[in-house]
Amino acid sequence: MAFRYRVRTKRSGIGEKTAKYYAVPVRSGEISTRQLAKDLTKISSLSEGDVYAALIGLSGLVEQYLHEGYSVRLDNLGLFTVSATSAGFDTPEECTPRRVKAKKICFRADKELKSNLKFVSFEREKEKKSF
Repeated sequence: MAFRYRVRTKRSGIGEKTAKYYAVPVRSGEISTRQLAKDLTKISSLSEGDVYAALIGLSGLVEQYLHEGYSVRLDNLGLFTVSATSAGFDTPEECTPRRVKAKKICFRADKELKSNLKFVSFEREKEKKSF
């Protein structure tokens, strides 16, 4: 199955009147943990319940390690990290723990996973006819 996209127009910049056309991804849907467990069951010797429990356990462990300041690398998938930020302060003493905020969870795909992007095929979404 191909990765679908649609074409949208965007203005080139502030005050510009010209528009350019860009490809915008159309998502096929969302795969749940339950669906992953069903699919992994088909390619392993584990039961669906075992795989589901392992996936739920994995998500809990990833969360725990991220909260403890670790990066979590899943082989052939990628690296998860937490980014943190704070306001700027005049002295180091003012930058206290309660002034530091977790900003987001970052994901950096594994090199092999990224290199396989060259094999993704694309298909333009069929335009809906309006009457």
